[in-house]
Amino acid sequence: MTGQDVHKGEGGFTLVETLVALLILSMLAAAGGALLLRATSSGEQLREREAEMRQMDIAQAFIRSDIENAVLRAVEPPEGYDGAMAMAGGETNRTDALLRLVRNGWMNPGGLARRSDLQPVSYDLNAEGELVRTAWIRPDATQSTPVAERVLLNGVESVEVMFWRDGEASTYWEGGPQANVRLLPDLIELRILFERGQVMTIAALVGGAGS
Repeated sequence: MTGQDVHKGEGGFTLVETLVALLILSMLAAAGGALLLRATSSGEQLREREAEMRQMDIAQAFIRSDIENAVLRAVEPPEGYDGAMAMAGGETNRTDALLRLVRNGWMNPGGLARRSDLQPVSYDLNAEGELVRTAWIRPDATQSTPVAERVLLNGVESVEVMFWRDGEASTYWEGGPQANVRLLPDLIELRILFERGQVMTIAALVGGAGS
């Protein structure tokens, strides 16, 4: 057997075949990487969406609970405005907050804390687009009274508050100790517009309405 016959019988890949194989492998790797990136991106979007939904659920729970437990108890906030109010909000100059009210039902098991179950609460929209809930631990608060602040929603563009009483709607409410403004509304509706264009509407019956 000659040397030529030996070389003819040897197996192997030509340079062209090798390059073609490498090209196919690179295409498969690129396709797999793209699929992995899409899967990762979809997973992140899903987690972000779930976090947004949880945040909305918590915000609704706080807002509904506060409105449904509102009472006719006039207080003057620590920063002070023109007279004591039980509830104020919307397009009014009686408060800078979107909504301010006094609620009951604040848990104080065994009366261990030196406070009542009444709690002033306010909702504000700050410059960063955050809907903030502020609560004082007692109704007749002072500048030194401890407060609890919580950001309920992010990315909020605007909040519209509507007050309903006897089937009539109003864009503001001023409920104070005077005889002609002692009533609480029957229902309060908040329309929250997010920067991304989404709208959330929360409506709740007022606990002490008609008092």
